[in-house]
Parts: sequence; structure tokens; C-alpha cells
Amino acid sequence: MAGSILHNFLFKRFIAVLVFFFGFIQHNFSQTTVPRDSAGYRILRASGNYNKNPLYKFFWGEHYRREWNTPVKALSVNLDTLKGGLIPYQTGGSRQTKSIRVKDTQDREYVFRSVDKSFGKAIPEITHGTFIEKIANDQVTVSHPYAALAVEPLARAVNIFHAIPELTYVPKQKALGALSDSTGNILYLLEQRPDEDWSTAPNFGYSKNIVGTDKMLEKILADNDNSVDQKAFVKARLFDMFVGDWGRHEDQWRWATFKKDGKTVYVPIPRDRDNAFTKFDGFLVKFLLSAAGAKHMQTFDYKIKHVNNFNFPARHLDHHLVNEVTKEEWLAIANEMKVALTDGVIDSAVKKFPPEVYPISGPGIAAKLKARRELLPVWADTYYSFLNKKVEITGTEDSELFEVNRISDTETVVDIYKITKEREIKKKPYYHRVFKNNETEEIRLYGIAGNDEYKLKGKVNKGIFMRLIGGPGKDVYSDESGVKRNCRKTYIYDNPGNDIKNKTR
Repeated sequence: MAGSILHNFLFKRFIAVLVFFFGFIQHNFSQTTVPRDSAGYRILRASGNYNKNPLYKFFWGEHYRREWNTPVKALSVNLDTLKGGLIPYQTGGSRQTKSIRVKDTQDREYVFRSVDKSFGKAIPEITHGTFIEKIANDQVTVSHPYAALAVEPLARAVNIFHAIPELTYVPKQKALGALSDSTGNILYLLEQRPDEDWSTAPNFGYSKNIVGTDKMLEKILADNDNSVDQKAFVKARLFDMFVGDWGRHEDQWRWATFKKDGKTVYVPIPRDRDNAFTKFDGFLVKFLLSAAGAKHMQTFDYKIKHVNNFNFPARHLDHHLVNEVTKEEWLAIANEMKVALTDGVIDSAVKKFPPEVYPISGPGIAAKLKARRELLPVWADTYYSFLNKKVEITGTEDSELFEVNRISDTETVVDIYKITKEREIKKKPYYHRVFKNNETEEIRLYGIAGNDEYKLKGKVNKGIFMRLIGGPGKDVYSDESGVKRNCRKTYIYDNPGNDIKNKTR
């Protein structure tokens, strides 16, 4: 009871503190524009709502408030003529941004994503309309309003697929129709929307079919002739670490598809760079992040504080999509990126910030990027080691042969072969990897579906735990491997009625 009373007392005191300091909020600026100049530009702030007094900023952070409040020049656009004519067909947005989806005359999709954002959709509904929502919305300033402009040339330098953002001002206009009042007179980043046919876009690899993560996962689990370009995904993930983009969950990706020799390969297209270069300062902000256990939300600095925590939101995709890439390949990719991301590339990229904003934070961000570039191989080594303690390898709904060979006390080979409808086993495995026993403690093989076969061989003194997880089909297991005497290193999980031969202890 005493603990409950103390908890309620502390909570009320904390809320009182929030109310007190929220009373210092100042709205000294509003988003204003000047008349269009002869070149069709407008001068305006990303937002005029974030200018606060020093005491407020001490508790809730300085962040990138100056960048948000600095007027910049943006091209004022008319949808009737932009890119040959754009037709709006939908409004929406994520938990943060307002957006307008448009199509051009060739049915290619673009999206206007508002520079200013709102965190209202990301907090409990009960807090809407309260001071808590206002504080949450104020924390938009942890992000740099023009981060995407600098990320694009950096991604291009290391050959990662990417959208090309353009800073635009969309005035109210007839072309917006009924959407004009709610979406006009706003500063936007205009980008290609990576979806469906972008065979005209080199930045998407001229892909004729771009799909979302759910569709990609559905396809690679349905047919073993479909796969992800795992090395490309490793590069994209290392790039996320480089620019400090900690929010790489499943919806942050699209996938360009390419067909060759009857097979389909999916190549990642990262999207939404709102979290790049994030800055978390302010006494209460740091306290609340620590209390919430949000260890992945790390300030963009000269290094990553904790690589594995930083990558927490991406853990599911990372475990699933990089299970064939070796340590040597991770390090080679990191070192190739180091070479490509020269000082000149970094300086030029950061100067893509509006010239009015660049002097405020551009040089500092460039210096941090150069320091982070040097650490890419270190992060590759660290994160590789984390992901490869326990490795998960999935089959598909097709039938497969999973072959495990414990070739020595230091290495274990895993091969997966396609089994045709005629029960013919293909000669070349579609998955092959030599695992180092000192890097990997456990491997889990998932049959998913189909009538699969599992074969294990090799007698060794030391070995990796193998967990074989069958699917609903009729599976066959043959384990002729051994790790020391009476040391069980193979575990089988399946329904009754499957054929299990030579089961070792």
C-alpha cells in the first residue's frame, strides 16, 4: 500500500512538473510567406511553432529548433504543370507526416510529404487535445527538417536505391480540388513513391515491379526461386547506421524486383529518412527515453553508443534477411563504403541542405559523418557477431532438402536444395554457407511447408546446436552426425507421424 501511495505521489508530482514547464511554451513565430519572386520561389520556415525560451529548452531540448525556424527558399509549384502534370488522388501520411499522393501522365506515383510533422497519432488517444500532445508534437524538433536532402546523395555514392527528394511549396490551387484547403500552403518534400512500375528510374534500378515488405516476404516464403539480395540489404543496413537512422522497421522498406533465368531477386529500397541525424537533448527528454527503455533512440553523434540496441527495431528483418552473408563479406561491404564516402562526397551531400540552414548544423553533421564512416567496419563486425550467435534459416512452402555437414570442430556447412514436384533434388543448392563454430552457437532450420528432407552427417568433438523445425507436410529426418559421446546437439520439432531415422542422442 505504501509503495502504491508513493508511486501515485511521484506520478502526480511528475505531471505537475510537466504542466509547470509547459507553461513556458512560446509561439513567437508563425509560418508566413513573402510574395512569389520572379523565379517562382517562396520564403518560409519549416515551422514557426518551435521557438522556445531557454528554460523550456533546458528541459525539453534545443534539438534542431533553429533549423525549423529559419526561413528558406522553396520552389512554389503548380500541379497542372509540374512533371508534365500531376493528379492528386489520395491524402494520408504516417504517424508523423501529412502527405498527398499524386500520379503523372504515365501513371507513375509521387508523394508530397509535409516537412512539418505531428506526433499526435503516435500517442494514446486519451492524451489528444491535452498538454501531453502539445509536448509530443514539439518533439518533432529532434529531427532535422531537411535530412532527406543530404541522405540522397550519400545513398547514391554507395549505390543504394533511393528516392530523390525535392523541396517544394504547394500553394492552395484548383488542381488540388477538395483537398486544397487541408493540404495547400504547406512546405513539402516531393519524392517518387517506390511502388509498382518505375522502369524509367535509374535510382530504383529501372525496376518494373516494386513491392512492399509483406508482399516480398510472402513471395520468398512461397517459392525457393525467389530470394532477397542479402549483400545489398547488408549495405543498406550499414548505411542506416552511418546516417543514424534508428527506426528501420518493416514498413520503412520497399523492394525492387528483378527476374533472371526464371528466378526473382528482391533488392531493398529504403524510404522515409525522418530519423536520420536525430538529436535527443534536454534534461526531461533524456530522462523519459531512459525510463521508457528506448535504447535504440540514440542521438546522431561521432559514434553509435551501442550498435545492437541501435538496431533493435530492425531485428526481425535483419535475422531473416542476412543469414547467408559471412563476416568477411560484411567487412568487405563496410570497407567499400568507406572508400566511396569520401570527404568530398560528404561535404557536397550536406550542402544539399537549404543554404540558409547549412551554416547552422551542416558542418557539424559533416564532421560526424566523417567520423562514423571510419567506424563502419567496427560496426559491421559487432553487429555481425550479434546476429550470428543464433541463426535462423527458413525454407519455403516448396519441398526442400536441408543438408548439414559437421565437417570439423571449427566449421559446419549448411546447404538447401530445391526438390521438384517429381521429387528430383537439384544439383546446386540455392542456399550455401560455411558456419564458423566459434561465431555461431545455434542454427534453426525452418521447413515452413512441403515434404522436406533433413540430412545431417559428420562426427566431431565440438559442434553447433541444430534445431530442425518441420512444417505440416510429411518430412523425413536422417541424423548420422555426432558431437562427442552422449552429447545431443540435434533437436527435432515436428508433428507425429514423420519419418525420423538414426536419431542421435
